Amino acid sequence: MRAAGVPLKTVALPTEHGGWGFTLEPLLLGLLLSPGPHTLGLFLLGLFGFLARHPLKLAYQDLRKRRRYPRTGLALKVGGGYAALASLGLLLTALTAQGPFLLPLLLALPLGAYMLWADAANRSRDLFPEIAAALTMASLAPAGVLAGGLGAEIAWGSFLALALRDIAALYYARTQVLRARGGHPKAYPAHLALWTATLLALLLQGQGLLPAPTTLALLLLALYGSLALLRPPVEARVIGWTQMGFGLLVVLATALGYTLQGLPTALLGVPALHRFLGWALVGLAFVAGLYLFLRKEVTRPIRLLLGLYDLNALLGLLHLVFVWQPLPHPLLALIGVVLLHLLLRRPHPWPAAGFFLLGLLLLWH
Repeated sequence: MRAAGVPLKTVALPTEHGGWGFTLEPLLLGLLLSPGPHTLGLFLLGLFGFLARHPLKLAYQDLRKRRRYPRTGLALKVGGGYAALASLGLLLTALTAQGPFLLPLLLALPLGAYMLWADAANRSRDLFPEIAAALTMASLAPAGVLAGGLGAEIAWGSFLALALRDIAALYYARTQVLRARGGHPKAYPAHLALWTATLLALLLQGQGLLPAPTTLALLLLALYGSLALLRPPVEARVIGWTQMGFGLLVVLATALGYTLQGLPTALLGVPALHRFLGWALVGLAFVAGLYLFLRKEVTRPIRLLLGLYDLNALLGLLHLVFVWQPLPHPLLALIGVVLLHLLLRRPHPWPAAGFFLLGLLLLWH
C-alpha cells in the first residue's frame, strides 16, 4: 500500500521508539499473569491502539489545515484498519472476560484524554504527557488480571509495578538523552525518581501489594541508573535498549513473584519451552556457524537468531528458579551465549567459531 510515492512505513509505524516498551510491557504482563483469550484481546487492543495513534494524528493534522496531501488518505486507511483491529480485540475480551476488566481502563481515561490533547498540541514529548501515556498503557495489565477473574490485589500489584518502573525510567531516560545531546540537565530528579520507586516498592511489598522480585528488579534499575548518571553519556539507542531490557526484567520479575506465590501463570510452561527451544537451537547453531564461515559477515538474520539464544538463556535461568536444582544445561546455555556475544564482535572466523562453540556446549548436555 503506497500513495503517490508516500512510503507506507512513514505512515504505519510511529516515529518514537520509547513507546514500544511502555506498550508491550503491560500487554506481556497481562498475558503472563492471566493467559487466555481475554488477555489476547487486550493485547490486540493495546498494540493496534498504539499503532493507530500515529496515522490518525497525521490525518488530523492535515484535515485541520483543510488540506489533503498524498499521505492523508493513506493515513486514514491505515489508522482505520488499526482501529478496527483494536476494536476486535476489545470485543474478544468483552466476550471472554470473567471479571470487571473495564474498570482500570475507565479510571485511566482522564490520563488518556490528557495525552491525546498534548499529542494534538505537539506536546507529546513533554514529561507529563509521556507519564500519562505510560500509565494509560499500564492500565491494560490490571484489566487483563481482572478479565481473568483474579483478585484486586494482583490487579493493583501489576499496575503499581509498571507505574513505578515507568516513572523512574522516564525521568532517567530523559536526563540521559539530554546529556547525550550535549546538554547539562540536573541529575538529582532522575536519582530521586529511581530511588523513590525502589523505596515505594519496598513499602508496597510490606503491605502485600508487590512481590519481592519486583522490588529487587527496581533496585537493580536504580543501581544501574545511578551509576550510569555518574558516567559519560551514551547514545540514545543504547539508552532505549537498556530501558527496554529493564522493563522486561520488571515484567518477568513480577510474573515470577506471583508464580512463586502459587498463581498459575504462563511461566509454569517455561521449563517445557526451554527444553524444546534448546534442542531446536542446537542444530541451528551449527547451521549458523557454517553460514558465517561461508559468508564471512554477520547479517540481520544472524542477529535475529542471536535473540532466540538470549531468550533460551533467560528461560533457562527462570527454569532454575522453579526447580531449585543446580542443573547444568541453563548454565551452559548462559555461558555459551555470553561467549557468542563476545566473539560476534571480532572479525572472521570468530563469529562462526562462536556458533560452533555454542552448539557444542548445548550438545554436551
